[in-house]
Amino acid sequence: MNTKKVFYHQEEQKLLRSMVYPANYLKLEAVEYLLTDFQPGAVLQVEYEKRPDSVCIRPASLGLSCVLEGSRVTVQVDHPCHFSLEINGGTEDALLVFLHGEEKLRREQYQHCIYFGPGEHRADVIEIEQDSTIVYLDEGAYVHGKILAEGKNHIAVGGRGVLSMERYERCEPYRLMVELNHCRDVELEGITLTDSCMWSCRLFGCEQVHVDRLKILGQRGNSDGIDICGSRHVLVEGCFTRVWDDSLVVKAFDTGDVEDVVCKDCILWNDFARPIEVGVELRADQVHQVRFSNIDIIHSPTGYPVMGIHHGDRAQVSDICFEDIRVEDMPGAQLFDIRITNSVWNDSTTIGCIRNVRFERIIVGAQTSSMSPSRIEGYSPEVTVKGVTLSDICFDGRYARDLESCGVDVRNYAEDVKISAHSPYLEMVQTRLEQREFRLQEDGFYHGSVLLTLKNCSREEQRAELSVHAAPSFRAEPTLHRVCQTLSGGEQKEVELAFRMPPGKFCLHTDSVQPNVEVSWLLVDLPMVLGESYATYRVVNCRGEEAGSVGFAWHKDCLEVKSELLKKEGVTLYAACPVETEKNQVLFSVEETDFGKAPAVINGPQGPELAPQLRCPAEITYVFQNEPKTEIVKLDLRPRLAGEASVPLALLGIDPSAKEFWLEVSVEAEFPARYPVCLFGSQVPEEICHMFVRVVKE
Repeated sequence: MNTKKVFYHQEEQKLLRSMVYPANYLKLEAVEYLLTDFQPGAVLQVEYEKRPDSVCIRPASLGLSCVLEGSRVTVQVDHPCHFSLEINGGTEDALLVFLHGEEKLRREQYQHCIYFGPGEHRADVIEIEQDSTIVYLDEGAYVHGKILAEGKNHIAVGGRGVLSMERYERCEPYRLMVELNHCRDVELEGITLTDSCMWSCRLFGCEQVHVDRLKILGQRGNSDGIDICGSRHVLVEGCFTRVWDDSLVVKAFDTGDVEDVVCKDCILWNDFARPIEVGVELRADQVHQVRFSNIDIIHSPTGYPVMGIHHGDRAQVSDICFEDIRVEDMPGAQLFDIRITNSVWNDSTTIGCIRNVRFERIIVGAQTSSMSPSRIEGYSPEVTVKGVTLSDICFDGRYARDLESCGVDVRNYAEDVKISAHSPYLEMVQTRLEQREFRLQEDGFYHGSVLLTLKNCSREEQRAELSVHAAPSFRAEPTLHRVCQTLSGGEQKEVELAFRMPPGKFCLHTDSVQPNVEVSWLLVDLPMVLGESYATYRVVNCRGEEAGSVGFAWHKDCLEVKSELLKKEGVTLYAACPVETEKNQVLFSVEETDFGKAPAVINGPQGPELAPQLRCPAEITYVFQNEPKTEIVKLDLRPRLAGEASVPLALLGIDPSAKEFWLEVSVEAEFPARYPVCLFGSQVPEEICHMFVRVVKE
């Protein structure tokens, strides 16, 4: 971390720290944040130990100006606000600045007060046991614990202090940090919530709730920001989240309908999951009149939908509005995803429809990579999505006037989808990838090419700059091709791209910083053809780190394995008998889909199709339960001084007479890894097999 000193109003400020878990999810990191009162005319100055090369402030909509002089950054701030100060084009040294405005809560409005003064407190469970109670965390208070209220009226939580769960593990009662169940007339204002064991703030069956200017930082799995569950008449405004899971969420758990929910004027940063989500659990009769307005999404790095409605329960979902939303950094993400489907989260016997969804004045800034197509999909002829309106959807200064330029895939059981916009319009360059013949050579690699077709759909000349990636990264040669073409109005061009690929599954896909260059993809499945001669392949992860190499041969009824890695512990085989991939089962996905850049693919009703919501093994195996079903046999190979092992197929659960089986190999590596380092790109090889290679006898 680039050590920094912070001065505000010419006084050095104390910085607080919390933990975050950023991509590439290899280790926890500390994020520093400043809590102080806004002072008119005061200047914020940040001095770094090492001189920054560049600086930016997010969200850009604040319009804050800054000056970089040597190792000092000076920021002029003219109103209370929250923002992220970032240097050197990354987020590792981000400073979160929270400048408080005037407090609106008044302690004298409540009969009872649970007070925490400046200093550190071990409070454990802070239960509000009486109506008309305020829990107040004064400036400088750092409280370890959670807040719980059951069935209380006229209650509040406020102050300038911090509530943290960093000292607790996820077990009862330490799961939810602010847990309000069946409460009415609630005010939450100003405090900072850090390191919740699970959801940071849950409103469960509540009514008349105002959540104002909370700051929420989280790093654990399921560390949602604010979950509004089966609640009514809720206003969330002015909040800042940096969480690992979803930020603003609307759900229902049989505590009544969701009605009149407004989330506005918020700043969202998601290190992993979705910034704005309606679903997945929607167990109510109605989920309606929900509005997300004037929201800045400053980071959403792993390709999940930025705005989603995911449904599989009984609720009739209607009148959902997303308006005046600005998205700054969302590599590979879907802008939105509306889908009705079964998942592990749903338990209703009937499934409700989705009606009347509006996206208005959505602005997507310049991106570092292409976005995944947005999706609208119903469930059946009786369970549909109907009435989706898209108005003024802007990509880097130009507006989408049709579904194609907006990147919207309208699938089965979705109807009445309309789009409108004003100029300047986004003029598209269509792309298509087509596989040419790949031939297996003596080196055990496939040599072939892919044809890239580009078509300028406008009447004016356009220049298209893009790359074609092969995922999993760093296995094919080259890993990517860069293409620059100038096309006159209506012109079509073809470019042939050569690849050398080892056996396995690959998704070739286009990527461009230009929003008018269409995303296209191609799934390639290359079997490993083995005979008595060894074929050797590098074991490399999605960051290009090599763990060694492994050679294979097929001799009589044995799989022959040869590797320097076998001279020590650390080679594991996984094998399975082939099964047919059923409809809606996963065909391809790699580690966090290469962090938002590579798509995932399922076996759709008409063949392979994109599944951009699938971004991690939990989504694949646990949530949607769409992994091909077959028994997986795991075999740890003992060290061999000669570096060779002969493994009878029977030990792998394979009939010796079989002509084909599925295989994966993991190896021990010294570099950090979120998932095992696997030859063919599997993430959890003991449980999921869709990335296993097809081994075929020569």
